[in-house]
Amino acid sequence: MVSAEVNDHQQLSERKRPDAFQLIAQLPKGSWHERSFAFWARRQLEPQSAQWWQPLSTMVVGAATTAMSVFLKLGFKKVVVEDLHKLTNIVEDPLRSQPVITITNHESTMDDPVMWGILPLRMRWQPKMVRWTLGAQELLYRNPASNAFFALGQTIPTVRGDGIYQLAVEIALRRLADNQWVHVFPEGRVNQGTKMLRFKWGVGRMVMESERVPIVIPMFIRGMREVLPLRQKVPLPRPSPFTSVFYMRVGDPIDFTSELREWKQKRAFMTTIEEKEALDEAVRIAIVDRMWNSLDDLKARSSESVIAAGLDP
Repeated sequence: MVSAEVNDHQQLSERKRPDAFQLIAQLPKGSWHERSFAFWARRQLEPQSAQWWQPLSTMVVGAATTAMSVFLKLGFKKVVVEDLHKLTNIVEDPLRSQPVITITNHESTMDDPVMWGILPLRMRWQPKMVRWTLGAQELLYRNPASNAFFALGQTIPTVRGDGIYQLAVEIALRRLADNQWVHVFPEGRVNQGTKMLRFKWGVGRMVMESERVPIVIPMFIRGMREVLPLRQKVPLPRPSPFTSVFYMRVGDPIDFTSELREWKQKRAFMTTIEEKEALDEAVRIAIVDRMWNSLDDLKARSSESVIAAGLDP
């Protein structure tokens, strides 16, 4: 069954999907920073190929998530987490045969890593139990030291505006092929308004081209926009142990099995590239629309809890 899924995946991807190693080969390598970036990008494609990766990644991921746990405990008056088991039960399941994608609204540039301070201790020091995430390359990958830190911290460098066929999505698909957990902020940028932005299509491509149908889990967070408002003169988080509240709720998994099966069946009878591309785009839009609706519904169902925690909905 898995081999058939892989063959479908390869056939659906052969025209447009770029070769990840070719993308890395095309990266500039004039400066030490550029050579460092290319090195770590290649390592993220195949982290298991280097024996030193696992212990170093464990140190970075474990230390970062533990530090965020302390940050939540000391910096916030109240931390409210609902239905965390809907995430942990799936991620920790030793029999899980599907990768995991989590999606969340994006309130501040500190949402990740702060939100992962809620993970139980047993998960924090196991990189396979912690998310890979897409992070803005221009903000995070700025020098050789930060390149190493964020790469080992399982943060994939993403260039906003480079589209759904960029290197970041290729790395994410590799991690999904290894049955790992990838987290995405599908709005694509920080949004401190009351209505979510339209979701970007990259996460739709991840769902469609994953070798196995991923388990998609929506998560709603609140409280970070008060801690790190946009356009403040000094862009540093300012939590208060007397007033700050962090809220998170995990929703029910979204199953895209039927949509993907129908898409592949329709595509198999199409003969032109134009027909296939039109269908691909329509399905991609339908997938991200369903994600948006699921997360928006979770947000609405969380409003009473958010108010009870002391936050505006």
